[in-house]
Amino acid sequence: IVLIFLFWMVQCSKLSKLAYTFSTLGLMLWSMGNTADLIDEIVRQPYWVSIYFEDLCRTSGMLLTSYGLFKTMRFVQSINNRLVRELIIDDLTKVHNRRYFYQHAKDAQNSPYVILIIDIDHFKAINDEFGHDVGDLVLKELATKYDNAFVHNNKFSRLGGEEFGGYLPISNMLQACDFSQQLITIAHTINIQNIRHLTVSIGVAMQMPNEPLDKVMKRADQALYLAKKNGRDRFEVAP
Repeated sequence: IVLIFLFWMVQCSKLSKLAYTFSTLGLMLWSMGNTADLIDEIVRQPYWVSIYFEDLCRTSGMLLTSYGLFKTMRFVQSINNRLVRELIIDDLTKVHNRRYFYQHAKDAQNSPYVILIIDIDHFKAINDEFGHDVGDLVLKELATKYDNAFVHNNKFSRLGGEEFGGYLPISNMLQACDFSQQLITIAHTINIQNIRHLTVSIGVAMQMPNEPLDKVMKRADQALYLAKKNGRDRFEVAP
């Protein structure tokens, strides 16, 4: 009864092809061996059935079922890994997403640190003039280049739309400003349909003593607004 129930569960489950095949075949052989053993208690069977057939079916069934269980566990693990990855990776740009950025910044032990908020200038105009497909390509190209620029313990994420975030575990504002200028230069290397190059505005904020992350983010966002107000294609440091 237990084997029949397990067989039914396998048939109802959406397993990988290998896991399904080995589990099904193993349980069938295992059941055949047990069935032959049960019949042997009722009627007299040929000697080779009671000695060889039962044990061969039962043993091979156990082995195949065990391998099917192993493949099932690997299949479940692969799904879990994919779900974990999707939870922290932005679907379009393939860089870390907002959830990961905030969680990493909150869990990090570095203090003080620097937060960058990076926004593509006139992104709506890019979508309107060239189409959303071109806008998506711009987002992906910029995200890839910036992600490569954030090395070591620096973290880069897409916060949403055309806005990106950077986490720098440093206490040197001059170093953060130099890096921000590098990011602006990197943006200039992206040509939109060979018509004009891309520009970004950046807000920079260093954490004050015991300042929570949301306050640092707010000051970085205010610095970003100031960079937009002062002409874009530049960075501003929060007071």
